[in-house]
Amino acid sequence: MFFSYRRFLALVTALLIASSPLRAQELEKILPPLPKGPLLLTSATPEMQKPDFWINRLQDPDKLLKTDEQVEVFNREIETFSNDRKDVFKIGNTISSKETKALIKNEYEAIAGRKLFDKNDKYIPKTFFTETIKPNLRLDAIPDKIKVRWAAAVKHASVRVIPTDKGMLEEKGDVEFDMVQNTKFKTWTPMAVYHTTKDGEWAYVQGTYARGWIKSRDIAIFETKEKLKSYVERKRDFLVVTGLDIPVFSNPGLTEVRAVAQMGTRLPLQGETGNYFESLLPVRGQGGAVVLEKILVSKASDVSKGRLPYTQRNIIRQAFKLLGARYGWGGFYDGRDCSGFTFDVFMSMGLDMPRNSKEQGVIGTFLNGFEPFKSEQQKIATLAIAKEGITLIRMPSHIMLYLGQINGLHYVIHSTWAERYSMTDDSKNRINQTVVSDLTLNGKSRVGSLFHRIVSINEVN
Repeated sequence: MFFSYRRFLALVTALLIASSPLRAQELEKILPPLPKGPLLLTSATPEMQKPDFWINRLQDPDKLLKTDEQVEVFNREIETFSNDRKDVFKIGNTISSKETKALIKNEYEAIAGRKLFDKNDKYIPKTFFTETIKPNLRLDAIPDKIKVRWAAAVKHASVRVIPTDKGMLEEKGDVEFDMVQNTKFKTWTPMAVYHTTKDGEWAYVQGTYARGWIKSRDIAIFETKEKLKSYVERKRDFLVVTGLDIPVFSNPGLTEVRAVAQMGTRLPLQGETGNYFESLLPVRGQGGAVVLEKILVSKASDVSKGRLPYTQRNIIRQAFKLLGARYGWGGFYDGRDCSGFTFDVFMSMGLDMPRNSKEQGVIGTFLNGFEPFKSEQQKIATLAIAKEGITLIRMPSHIMLYLGQINGLHYVIHSTWAERYSMTDDSKNRINQTVVSDLTLNGKSRVGSLFHRIVSINEVN
């Protein structure tokens, strides 16, 4: 039995009297407990919750879809059309400030111009933006020529649209959807630093897959671009985290956990002994300068020396490692939203996926595009030729990984927030995790099934 999420939140928020914004950890405590996964949704069976069920249906699951060299070429193709993907090492050491000023200004105005609520359901007044946020941007202090600094994320760190921790919601009670949250950078994500706020608490950066404001304490500055590049763009001698997440240790006995690294995190490999790999963690030192701290990664951890081979087997296995993992808008709660799920899966194989679902839905081979609730036979025909495990199915604001067809039903694995079930209102059952379902999900609601709302199908190859 699922919780009716909005009904529960209405009761909770009515009881909240705290005036300060709620932190993610505090919000987690007041939300109803997550349904225990894996959930059996639509026609999905217990057998379908295992990767081998789908892998064993494939003709040649270990066929190499792309070599490492072909993956690199593919990544350069993605970069040419993506607004978010950026080879930060192609950015000059000194750049014109015109574009940066415009981006900061436009992003601020886009948020400030909306009617938004805080996590206590109170309207956020315009004065908060004009008197608190805008002066802190100090746009007039940006010189005509920006001297770029080079940094890496020291932890799994939030990237915000404007420099504030304050949660901002489109609707009262939607505490899990903070409109200021852009994404999270993984540890060691490289970035170009363009600007800092008046109070010095935030830095405006361009990372490899997003730009925005990051806490200054969450980045460490390198002396040069080349020094940073020598750690994050190695052709060899690196580890990729291939599990949901793994601990990294500070002692040879592997008993003192120093940090946790999420799937897709890339760590420099400095050496290895019998039972562990040696790596480095960037730490923010005096004045923000990087200090490289030795860390150890157990060889028993779910990691790969170098990227995983790009095969259907590996894609499906990576996807199912996230089955039941928490949904998190923009990486909140250390979870994954729909495009964060696909991002991490393909990142394990070295693919530089865009971070948003709209751009993910056009990379590789575009099989077909549709209007919602139209061209149903074309959708069926397109899915009939779609390759399992490497095909993405997109609908407005959502993206899914295609698993295959059984008895006329098409199955996907995806990270989703809720299941809608009413023809008269927006009632939901809270799912908030990665699930396997067929495309009839939400079919008994006024929004329509996943199948009816498909707008594009593309093969990531």
